Amino acid sequence: MIFNSLTFLALLLPSLGLYWITSSQSVRLGWLLVASLVFYGYHHWPSVFLLLFTIGFNFALGRLQSRRRSTGLLVAAVAGNLTVLGWFKYAAFLAENVVALLAMLGWSVEIPRPPALLPLGISFFTFQVVAYQIDVHRGEVPAETSLARFAVFKCFFPQLIAGPIVQAREFLPQLREAVTFDAARFHRGIWLVLAGAALKVGVADVLAQFADEAFRDPARLTTTAAWTGLYAYAFQLYADFWGYSTMAVGLAALFGLVLPLNFDTPYRSASLQEFWRRWHITLSGWFRNYVYIPLGGNRHRRDLNLLTTMTLAGLWHGAGWNFVLWGLGHGLWLVAERHAPSLPGRDRRWVRVVRTVLVFHGVCLLWVFFRTPTPEMAWEYLARLWPHPWTTSRIPSSLSQWLVLFALVQWPLARTLEGNRFAELPLKVQWLLALACLLLILAYAGARVDFIYFNF
Repeated sequence: MIFNSLTFLALLLPSLGLYWITSSQSVRLGWLLVASLVFYGYHHWPSVFLLLFTIGFNFALGRLQSRRRSTGLLVAAVAGNLTVLGWFKYAAFLAENVVALLAMLGWSVEIPRPPALLPLGISFFTFQVVAYQIDVHRGEVPAETSLARFAVFKCFFPQLIAGPIVQAREFLPQLREAVTFDAARFHRGIWLVLAGAALKVGVADVLAQFADEAFRDPARLTTTAAWTGLYAYAFQLYADFWGYSTMAVGLAALFGLVLPLNFDTPYRSASLQEFWRRWHITLSGWFRNYVYIPLGGNRHRRDLNLLTTMTLAGLWHGAGWNFVLWGLGHGLWLVAERHAPSLPGRDRRWVRVVRTVLVFHGVCLLWVFFRTPTPEMAWEYLARLWPHPWTTSRIPSSLSQWLVLFALVQWPLARTLEGNRFAELPLKVQWLLALACLLLILAYAGARVDFIYFNF
């Protein structure tokens, strides 16, 4: 059940109606919890039991920590959550590498492997509750006393599967009091849902067909086709995840709730550090607060802390050496930036433009490791980016026009999605923008593709 489907609409509309016809917060929480479990169970109903188990486990450990704050309880809570994540996401990868390592030493060993099942959203909701347990231990948030509130915090369906990763200090207080209906907020929620769906259906899903064709068999690509396919994937990934996050924020607004924005035109960044302040903002904040700073941050071993944090960020995205290389590449780049000398004139507009172009292309090159299933295929694709006149596969030139158009409109679109800027526009302009999004959705509704981050 993806957001841009009639099935989801059949769940959303009754949920909204039942939510707003009552002023009882306990009843509202009940509706939200039921809707969230139905949404999650639609993908794979046995996974609901895992979700319920993690809800009960983390609620109980949070309550225990509120009575007796100890390092042992925190370790048990974090280890329990990471063990579940590790079993489903990394056990097979670890087994394969142990078998390969032993084979290199001349030993032939078979290690039992778990079934290839990755519960949807497990990386996101695991990080969310790990942050909750750490914050409770630090005394930064009180342990939640209501199981219903905690359950909704853990599995609120607009952001359950692919974020944004919400902080307990930001979201739990919103669930304690019944909010009154706000027409302006509801109106903005509709706009965000439409805009996010237009990004997903009208941009990401269209670009997906070109990116998939390019990455299917890199050996066939011309240099032009390889670069165009890479650009297509870079903007597909951006529009896909930006679209999901925007829809999630909009859906929450329909229920009178606030979720954090997750993107701020990252491809306009003039450094990789700036890129990570603008891309997947909630995940970047999570790794900064719960990995980088506890390791020592900028105080000592800064370079090692950066490499460790970014490598773990790569591994979080997927159990594969390609993701490790992607994260390590970002870590090495960030370390290099920290040691780079400060050049004169770096604040001039033309210097920033040049730096932005270079950063964008560096990020694109690293996306090759993110997109390909193996490092070997990534190296093959990177090789195609340099002239290979004997290859013949081509990608339609019309794609380049589509990419340029999206690159130009991303900044004004992002500014419109922020805060209340949409509400400040003239009413006729609001209707025109909403109509344009709706037409884009209808025009490309047939090319439906799952959200990319559902895989993580």
